[in-house]
Amino acid sequence: MNSFSNSAFVRFFTKFLKLLLAQLINAGFFAVFTAIFVLIGYLTGFNNIIVWCLGIIPSMPFFAGLIMIVRKVGIEKKDIPVVKTFFDTVKENFKAFLLHGVVTYAIIACSIFAFMYYFSLINESLIYGSMLTVYVLFSLILISMMFYVPIMSVTYELKLLDIYKNSFILVFGNILRNILAMLLFIAVSLGFILWIAAAEGAMLVIAIIVAVLFYPLISTYGVNVIIAKGLQENVGSFTGKAVAVSEEFDEKVEKIVEHQAIERADNNSDYVFVNGKMIKKEQKKEDTQK
Repeated sequence: MNSFSNSAFVRFFTKFLKLLLAQLINAGFFAVFTAIFVLIGYLTGFNNIIVWCLGIIPSMPFFAGLIMIVRKVGIEKKDIPVVKTFFDTVKENFKAFLLHGVVTYAIIACSIFAFMYYFSLINESLIYGSMLTVYVLFSLILISMMFYVPIMSVTYELKLLDIYKNSFILVFGNILRNILAMLLFIAVSLGFILWIAAAEGAMLVIAIIVAVLFYPLISTYGVNVIIAKGLQENVGSFTGKAVAVSEEFDEKVEKIVEHQAIERADNNSDYVFVNGKMIKKEQKKEDTQK
């Protein structure tokens, strides 16, 4: 019962206000940057979703903060200061997540363009239908890879090339977990898309606001909780407790050895313990004079 009450599922509700605060900060920056590019599209005449999505790039560094809060609260089961942790993470990962933003934008933009293009030609030839199927599968693989990239970036000290290489490998290394994560991602995404598509007037505005506020939180939390175990098994623990315990143990052993050596030195008038070594008093005296 205790394990269930502290499970990631239950903590989503018991720690919802902390998670929501992180998402509100993330959503605020996303809304600002998206509004800027919507305005740019309107003023330049390129008023389409490809231009609007450019807001993903500058807002992506703030997604790093949300990822860290989800990791700490939902996976590591820790209580942390949300605002400080959020912005510390953004500061530490700003450049890396700008690149992740470019990659994410490229995947989304190319996927939207390819889907619209091949879907419009699907009645002309079966070849276009086959190409659409292949591109959808390829897009799903890339999206699965991007499940791992953000959490690996805020967790491990790896080069960007290694992060993307390991993320791509994990797509095929944890197939069952990736399928489950993808199904959750698609279900949540379709739910919000269909709601927005069906809504009109004031309800459309409400649907968009709710989607901006809750969609990233729900999908990010669910996906990262699902893939966390496989990621830690293949790359390394999030907490690093084993390393900390080992270092602490080594320090205790060194102190005991040093203490015993000092006691032996006190019982032997010819030797003293200096800088981790036993030396003769005469030698110490000569070294001091030098």
